[in-house]
Amino acid sequence: MTIIIDTREQTPWSLASFGCDVKVAKLNAGDYALEGDTGFAIERKSLNDFLGTVSSGWDRFQREIGRMAGFVAKPIVVETDFASFCHADVDGEIKPPPHPHYRLSSAFVAMRIAELTLMRCQVIFAGNAEYAAAIGYALLLQRARQISCN
Repeated sequence: MTIIIDTREQTPWSLASFGCDVKVAKLNAGDYALEGDTGFAIERKSLNDFLGTVSSGWDRFQREIGRMAGFVAKPIVVETDFASFCHADVDGEIKPPPHPHYRLSSAFVAMRIAELTLMRCQVIFAGNAEYAAAIGYALLLQRARQISCN
């Protein structure tokens, strides 16, 4: 199994540690895909990238998702947990979360997640970058198995 990492990935997941081959190349959609597979890719988002994408970058992101038309799945793996951008509980008080998009309400973000779901995207909150890499690898491994069975 050879995993392609898009050339625009600035801090790619460390997937070689899973024992697979990794190449860097331009992908038409997504950030991670299997070599030769034109029907599946993973979109990776950090916390700040995800929040920027669902707010000021929404129109561009919809076009990006549009390039995944016909894919068997459209996973968006977010390197945080859901609660991290909703609120921060500091000494029993609810405070704005510690990220630069603090004006985005949790209701707004939940609405965007609902919109993405209706666009047949799967938003997966992985907790952190290491867990996101493990989930990404598992998705790509299962996709490789799916392809080999067909």
